[in-house]
Amino acid sequence: MKMRIVEKIVCCLGVAAMTGACASEPEGELEFRDDTGCTNCGGSGSNSAHANEYPIDKLSLSSYPNEAGITVVGIEDPLGTLYWLTTAGDDLVAFDRLTLTDVASAGELVGWTIKLYRAGTPEEPAEEIDIEILGFDGNIASWADEGPAISAYALAYHDSGNYNELYPVCPDPEEDGADVITSTIISGEIYLEHSKQIVDVAPGWITIACLGNAVAKMKRMGYGPNQAFPGQGTPATVNQRQSTIRMITADYCGEGVSFTEDGIHLDWENLAETVSPDTAPLWLNVEALWDEDGAICLSNPRLATLPEVAALCTLPTCTPQMVTEQHEWTSWRLPELSGSTG
Repeated sequence: MKMRIVEKIVCCLGVAAMTGACASEPEGELEFRDDTGCTNCGGSGSNSAHANEYPIDKLSLSSYPNEAGITVVGIEDPLGTLYWLTTAGDDLVAFDRLTLTDVASAGELVGWTIKLYRAGTPEEPAEEIDIEILGFDGNIASWADEGPAISAYALAYHDSGNYNELYPVCPDPEEDGADVITSTIISGEIYLEHSKQIVDVAPGWITIACLGNAVAKMKRMGYGPNQAFPGQGTPATVNQRQSTIRMITADYCGEGVSFTEDGIHLDWENLAETVSPDTAPLWLNVEALWDEDGAICLSNPRLATLPEVAALCTLPTCTPQMVTEQHEWTSWRLPELSGSTG
């Protein structure tokens, strides 16, 4: 999806003080959207079939190429001065390596440009890629009780063949051409779409997690690797985060296969009960109990049938006694979706 830009938009996502009051936007210009599938999910929300996958989903801040052969050159201010791109926690930072000081960070970077380079191949020429930071919101509410707020950016990149064309970094599932899906940054960890696997990497890599995808939802539930898990002073463990991604994506067998599609609603509750449905679900609607390897039992798949799942792995039916077994999440199929799963 591409969008023609008439004039640059720097109106922040709920942080108008950064750039002044937000004026009314002419029809046809970009709007920014949190595409999570709900405004305040808590223990009830829409799942995601994808962990996090698109051309610019992960970047090395140490100039190593990502899987698409893209490297980071730096970050450029509106006057054309180039700085080193780094992070402080999960916020982007422009760093001056001559003075060894931070120049700008977070919402101060609205209107700046992240400069990327993709090396050429026999099939495609080399190209420069400019990502515009169009907006920022530093106070997106957590879905967890007492969970920390997260920050998000509206990012879009120019087409090197026609600089007037702008493409959203995060794909728009509605494909209406009128908005940019916001994304949150996760520093020091990347995620593999094909296996739904977490890769703990050395500092210097970032994930650009679209708010409609499972990785961003994981962070919003309080499980980010750089945020304190609600009620404790340390982040959730890798296994806790892995369990969360398996649950959101319906990866029952733990092999990276999602038995769902985007937007399927369900109830979910974690072991710490920091994320819980408003109304206690009935056991007869339980979908699965989850750990880092996938579902430890399965009763009511949210979209697939039991035989479809059994073709890939064998799982026992969930019983109330199983709640004493080690697990991170319990999920329930919503009553309107429940019934025979074949």
